[in-house]
Amino acid sequence: MKKISIAMATYNGADYILAQLNSFMDQTSRPDEVVITDDCSIDNTVALIREFSKIAPFEIKIHVNNRNFGYSENFNNALSKTSGDLIFLSDQDDVWFPNKIEHMISFAEKNPHYFIYMNDALLTDANLRSVNLTKYGQIMSAGLSNASFIMGCCCLIRREFLDIVMPIPANLKSHDDWLVGIADDIDGKLINKAVLQYYRRHGNNESQIIVNSLTKVNQRTVFLQNIKSAFRPKSSENFANKIQQMQYFVDGLHEIMPRVPLTLRPKLKAVIEERQSNIKFAQVRADLRQSGLFVRIFRALKLFKSGYPQKTRIKNMARDILG
Repeated sequence: MKKISIAMATYNGADYILAQLNSFMDQTSRPDEVVITDDCSIDNTVALIREFSKIAPFEIKIHVNNRNFGYSENFNNALSKTSGDLIFLSDQDDVWFPNKIEHMISFAEKNPHYFIYMNDALLTDANLRSVNLTKYGQIMSAGLSNASFIMGCCCLIRREFLDIVMPIPANLKSHDDWLVGIADDIDGKLINKAVLQYYRRHGNNESQIIVNSLTKVNQRTVFLQNIKSAFRPKSSENFANKIQQMQYFVDGLHEIMPRVPLTLRPKLKAVIEERQSNIKFAQVRADLRQSGLFVRIFRALKLFKSGYPQKTRIKNMARDILG
């Protein structure tokens, strides 16, 4: 029988942590262990977890970091301490439906040739009041692809995949971009459209992207949001940081290549080539933004005809012209 782990990274989560822990206890199929790494919380998060561990019907392992590592590396620490064959990722402020573990384990068993399995989540306000929208539903309504569904807290991961991709590169800001991104790239991600948890939105969440909105989004909403973002201060600086993150990702792929099974290496090599090509094109756009206005317009119009992806070319041209 496979061992089931939950990996959770906490930081100042006292307001919501017990609701999530209690939802683990209410599962129809309980985990064997819950591994929690706390990133130097200054509230009573750790004390609440330790009190809960006294009554929990499963093992709780809590580790307090010796310094503040940040969101991604804190999750890296939690995952590295798990021992399960199948590992769930958990945020500190969500609540799982009672059948989540049982449902997703069954789903994984029926589809053994994938590395990451994802379920949908119901969007709620801070008090778990539903707005009758789901995360995956918002992504589809926005006209985005399955590749945009990368939410770590909806993931179940196979141990053999973690053995390949861990540790998460230290410079990457997002653990789920790394884990889900690789699985998606090598056709190892499978989405289960069942809604199996609440996704609490309370204003202090790490992710603030538009598809997490508590109001329904559509393609027009996303388009207007993207245009608006071009006028924000430090747009060029943010773009440069994005390119740097893209390069860190590719560097990380090179690092894991020796651990990748021979059957997957050709696919991963193709992924590296494609991502490196995307970096080169992003750098062309970054250089364009440093030009004078008339040169920017000329170059952006040229890219509009033959460079920008069709779905985002108006948005990208506007961003690049604005500099």
